[in-house]
Amino acid sequence: MNLHEEFLHSNGEDEFAADYQHIEFDNRRIHQRFSLRHNKRSPLALACDGLTVNLSTTRWFVFTSFGTANIKDVSISGVGILSNEALSIGMTFYIELDDIRVLCEVTREQPVKGLLKFLGARWISDNNIDIQRLVDAIKLRAKT
Repeated sequence: MNLHEEFLHSNGEDEFAADYQHIEFDNRRIHQRFSLRHNKRSPLALACDGLTVNLSTTRWFVFTSFGTANIKDVSISGVGILSNEALSIGMTFYIELDDIRVLCEVTREQPVKGLLKFLGARWISDNNIDIQRLVDAIKLRAKT
């Protein structure tokens, strides 16, 4: 298994899903994750799959966009993204898709290539309705 793809937890089987993959077994997480990877064997640095979202932060009560990221997997408790933005563990940011904006905190970072990093983030928003709307919107876009 490729070092940069450890978040996929492959059990050695060759699986391919054209839309998105449900990762069936992962005993480290409470909630099921949905992978947006079309081919989990391809290196992250070359992966063109996933869903692109905007990243933003607040400055003086105004939302300011600072970049984009590509979602690779998502669950009701967090998200895995690929980005070249200067985010590190403990930093908070918003993920935006359409009219939905949810606050996240970086909990894991894995260098991929150059400035490109795979980041694991957990939702820290106390609005569970917005979290569910965002996860549903991501899953819906992954199917189309």
